[in-house]
Amino acid sequence: MVTSKHPELSGLLVVNKPKEMTSFGVVARLRRVTGQKKIGHAGTLDPNVDGVLVVALGRATKLIDLLQTRPKTYTGTVTFGYATESQDADGEVVADQPLTEGLDQAAITAAMADLTGDVIQIPPIYSAVKVNGKRLYEYARAGETVELPERQATIYRFDQTSDLSWVEGQPYQQLDFEAQVSKGTYIRTLAYDLGQKLGLPATMTALRRTAGSGFDLAQATDLDDLLEMDFDQLCQKIMPIEAVLDWPRKDLTEEEYFAVKNGQKIPTTTWPQTEEGYYQTFYQDQLLAVYHFDADQGLWRSRYFFG
Repeated sequence: MVTSKHPELSGLLVVNKPKEMTSFGVVARLRRVTGQKKIGHAGTLDPNVDGVLVVALGRATKLIDLLQTRPKTYTGTVTFGYATESQDADGEVVADQPLTEGLDQAAITAAMADLTGDVIQIPPIYSAVKVNGKRLYEYARAGETVELPERQATIYRFDQTSDLSWVEGQPYQQLDFEAQVSKGTYIRTLAYDLGQKLGLPATMTALRRTAGSGFDLAQATDLDDLLEMDFDQLCQKIMPIEAVLDWPRKDLTEEEYFAVKNGQKIPTTTWPQTEEGYYQTFYQDQLLAVYHFDADQGLWRSRYFFG
């Protein structure tokens, strides 16, 4: 286990977050064992959800906004016949409609297709969405009423991955699914909305994030294993910032280095416009900054500076 103070680390740790722990709890433990002040995560996972949580350290924290925009993939289970206030298995049941016969598979397939693409979601009252500076779950705990906001999301894929089956000893049916979604999507709301399409209450009863921010479970390390590593072992798990950047590389001349180091704008007479609109800039084989093309002004601007 890392116990002593070390120089600043910069890069990304891909963590397999366990259940029964908040994303903040993961960051707090890693902050303690690495001694890093600058540390954060890209994309919160609820305590009852396990899977990929990307943690950024040092200068890599500047990329959290970029990491959060990348699609996320989940596997999970939706159960039909009852719904909860939180739309997952942790909430109190608010609707119960026992099934007397099996669901129609064709109707489910059509409903899942209808929920693919750009959708509008209304998140549950027990969620962290803010309304007037206050999180929805704070309103719920205080017994206050509030109008639930609409949120836009994109569902890139929503696929059934198992046959329908009866929940043992109960009048409910369930199926497994895989979904690839945009930032801000509530998977439990997606499960609930699937039930609504079928005229039934539904609840997300299991969930795992299998990919997010450009990384998947195969690249993730269990949190407990990370916490038991010595400093050198932990460093081997840290991916460099360049691991998440897929834009063209530009090696800087001495003159360009001075301009980029000082955040100067670069005209298209110096750097022609590219299809990607981004450059990773390197000096002496070290990543210095990312530049973005400003189409409105027709020049290049510094987007991320790593120093």
